[in-house]
Amino acid sequence: MISDELMHKHHIVSVWSCSKKEETIAIGFVRAYLGECTDGRWLAVITDSSWEESEVFKLNTRPTAMKRIRDRGFYTRIRKIYSSRAEDIG
Repeated sequence: MISDELMHKHHIVSVWSCSKKEETIAIGFVRAYLGECTDGRWLAVITDSSWEESEVFKLNTRPTAMKRIRDRGFYTRIRKIYSSRAEDIG
């Protein structure tokens, strides 16, 4: 998961996740997260087999962020897991 520290530091307003098979761990998969920042930039967070943040990229566009995630073997299909309310953004 994207840590609270990253959520506040980069002012994340929405988060999507996607997964990748990882047969070396019991749960069978790891996740990557895509976060939309209030400044219009995008945060790509790749987790490792312990589900800790291993790579964090702040990129200019959503397609660029998704390319980074796909390049690491994650599936293209993503789902929204978090969206802040409009009054919380200000």
